Amino acid sequence: MIKFFRHIRQRLLTENKFSKYLLYAIGEIALVMIGILLALQVNNWNEFQKDRKIEKEALVRLVENMKLNINNTEHKIARIQSANKSGQIIFVAIKNSNSTVDTLGKHFHEALLNHANLLLTIGSYEALKNIGFEIIRNETLKNEIVNLHENTYLQLGRNQKWGEEVRPDFDKYVIDHFISDGVRGWIPRNFNEVSKDHYFFGLIDIADQQRGYYEIKYKETLVETKRVFELIKDELGKSDGNNS
Repeated sequence: MIKFFRHIRQRLLTENKFSKYLLYAIGEIALVMIGILLALQVNNWNEFQKDRKIEKEALVRLVENMKLNINNTEHKIARIQSANKSGQIIFVAIKNSNSTVDTLGKHFHEALLNHANLLLTIGSYEALKNIGFEIIRNETLKNEIVNLHENTYLQLGRNQKWGEEVRPDFDKYVIDHFISDGVRGWIPRNFNEVSKDHYFFGLIDIADQQRGYYEIKYKETLVETKRVFELIKDELGKSDGNNS
């Protein structure tokens, strides 16, 4: 093709047809420019498709992580509610003095758990941060994802430190006064001693207050996670619709 165009140029110059040669040269330049523009458009389209693939993969990973967070949070809330019942059972049973270790069983240990240890998976968010948030075209969705992880999740982590600070006191009391029988969990070494120990009642009361606080915070986190989860799913649905 290049030889063909060169042959035409040489013939026009040989025949001294400068005006025609000039028009030809301009046309050739125009063709080259059009070719360059088309190549740029194709390259831009390829880059756009590549970015959309990366965006979709990032959102899919976020959905997977958030699904785990939803399940873990719901499970933790259920555990808190179960521990609350154990605390009530312990208080009522010891107050009425009509129970034994056999009837109370696991409720002793459950009543001392504050459940300030909800773990949230953020690996997909950290991966997105490394890729760059600009890969997500939907600005509203991008802001919601960042806010969930940088505000809601981080604040929850700070809130849980309150429970972690008193955790050693709970653990020490359990180690000093309880024993695990492998079936009912941790039960008192001396039931009568524990049932009259005001420090034990104080620990249960603190654990109960902390569980109440964390149940509220976990539910708030659950609501926000589910909301952003649905926003991401909607965005993925739009992407699939555009590709079909």
